[in-house]
Amino acid sequence: MRLEALIDENYEKLNESDLHIWNYILNHKKECQAMSIQELASKCNVSHTTILRFTHKLGLQGYSEMKIYLKWENKQQNQFDNIQVENICNDIEKTMEVMKKRDFYDVFELFEKSDRIYVYGSGAVQKNAAEDLKRNMIFGNKLVYVLEGKSETDIILDILSSKDVFFLLSLSGNNSFMNEFAYKLKQKGVKIISVTQIGNNKLASLSDVSLQFYTHPVLLNENKAEFYSTTQFFLINQILLLKYLEYVNG
Repeated sequence: MRLEALIDENYEKLNESDLHIWNYILNHKKECQAMSIQELASKCNVSHTTILRFTHKLGLQGYSEMKIYLKWENKQQNQFDNIQVENICNDIEKTMEVMKKRDFYDVFELFEKSDRIYVYGSGAVQKNAAEDLKRNMIFGNKLVYVLEGKSETDIILDILSSKDVFFLLSLSGNNSFMNEFAYKLKQKGVKIISVTQIGNNKLASLSDVSLQFYTHPVLLNENKAEFYSTTQFFLINQILLLKYLEYVNG
């Protein structure tokens, strides 16, 4: 169990001095691993008995046990490379396998029946992926129009028809603005091809074709910051182009 969990479980027992000690430890975890109880007490401007009482309130036997927790957490964080790099590589490999086996005929039939192809991405990475899709499809003699921002989604609705196709790129598939835009596209009869992470999400359910990839959240630090691998957006773009070239030249 992490120290944060012990704090949460015993929060009602902690007074102002305890919270001051915890705040220092939280922001100096690495340094505290090597500190004696007297050194920590000095840094927090409290007595060493106050530090000891703090550890007891957390259900620990003493200061030495708290340092074991700190060292264990650091060891777990140092395992990031071994565990998470492998997991991310597995996500990419599984996505490649799924896309390699897919024939994409449903996508290409929409291409052939369409007057125009558009793409819109819901975030910074997705916008880059939208530009990448445009660049890739040039090699397939397909012109893809990229929407640059939210303001253009309202403007474009006036000129769309049932002969148009729209790529919508969203990591979660549950972006409220993107899904509202998808609803409007469906009302116009526009065909939707969505690219999202794998799973049941709203955007996928609204789409005529759903392309999904494997990814998972990676915890970056003790502050719960998360990272998702988004290389898969660009991977799908490249496989889509190669499959399309095979389709038109087959």
